[in-house]
Parts: sequence; structure tokens; C-alpha cells
Amino acid sequence: MDRCVTLTRNDNSSIVSIDLDLCMPLGLRVHRGERDAAIRMLMSRSAGTFVKSSQICVFDVDSRQAAEDLLDDIRERLFQIACKPVSQRQVEDILGITSRERIRWGKDGRLPVSGTSRIRKGVTQISLWTYPCDAIEHLAANLGEIRRWREEDAATTSIGLAANFG
Repeated sequence: MDRCVTLTRNDNSSIVSIDLDLCMPLGLRVHRGERDAAIRMLMSRSAGTFVKSSQICVFDVDSRQAAEDLLDDIRERLFQIACKPVSQRQVEDILGITSRERIRWGKDGRLPVSGTSRIRKGVTQISLWTYPCDAIEHLAANLGEIRRWREEDAATTSIGLAANFG
């Protein structure tokens, strides 16, 4: 995140800028609405001039401390957002897996679960698993692991079928 948010100084001003194309972690891509809202809110509430179109905030030469404070606040908030858990649907989309695979692998411990999220549908409360962002990002970068899990499951299923019909 440190490379995504920078502070540039010259003789006349200090500029806090956001460049999310550099190395954006999965959590910031998945939670982009919250990420963008946090950046807008922090920049617009700062002592600088917020340029929305380019996601920069310009401070006059006397407001260098305010620029540094904004830099720290944005980095801290982006870190918090990047570490938020990922939903079931997001995991399925990111990894290209089915809900059955997600459930099976979550139950047997291959796919780490970070906790649950509770939502209400009328009077019914539903609990949904959430997943740690860093683990999902690691799996997305190593899809061979998913292929291996599928191969293991296919081998186990075929052994079970052979035993039932043998």
C-alpha cells in the first residue's frame, strides 16, 4: 500500500496522490466501493485541495504536516480495507470454483475460513462463511493448487465408486 499512496514535495506545495494500478492487493480490488469512498472522504475532509479526477490532494507549502497526516490516514484505511474478509461469491468468482467445491474445501480445511457474516432475510438470520483475503490472493496466484484439489477429489470419488460397485 505504501507504493500506492505517495507524497511529493516541491518548493510551492505538497501533493498526496493515489496510484492504485501499481500493486493493488486483492482486498482493495474486491472492496473497491469502500476503498474509493474512503479515499474521497479522507481527501475531501483534509486541509488540501482535492482534485477528484486524478485522485490527488494539493497542499500549500505551509501545510506539509497536514499532507503527511493525510498520507498516513489513507495508508492506514487502505490497509484495513485490504485485510477485510472476502465473501463466498467473491471467492467463487476469483478462484473460478463452484459453490460445492468451496463448501467441500472449506469443510475439510483446504480452503481457509476466516469467520462468518450474519445477514437477516425477514425474521431468519443466515450465517455465511468469510475467507481471509491473503489466502484467497495466494490461491488465485497459484491456481495449480485448485487443479490438484480437483484431481484429488476426482481420484477419491472414483475409488469410492469402485468400492461401491466392486
